[in-house]
Amino acid sequence: MEFKCCTKNSLEQKDISKTYDFLKIIADRNRIKIICILREGSKCVCEIFPAIGISQKLASHHLGQLKRSGILIEKREGNFVRYSLNKKAIREYKKIFNQIIK
Repeated sequence: MEFKCCTKNSLEQKDISKTYDFLKIIADRNRIKIICILREGSKCVCEIFPAIGISQKLASHHLGQLKRSGILIEKREGNFVRYSLNKKAIREYKKIFNQIIK
């Protein structure tokens, strides 16, 4: 049996790799919670960690992972860093993922 979605001709291997990396990053309960919280708008880590029920250090770690993957962007406001969803990157991930599952 041949799977058309995984052949070189139907979907770029880089898109499969990118989707795999994206799914690995969000495959964490706390990261999914962070994404859900940030759908409401930008927040600093001091607003995020109590809502999730984890330490500030662990929340910062997860935010860093999400930022490095391109899912989040950060903006400095004085001594604070506010995180928000990178909607452009998320649209791109959704588009690739939809190509795989259609």
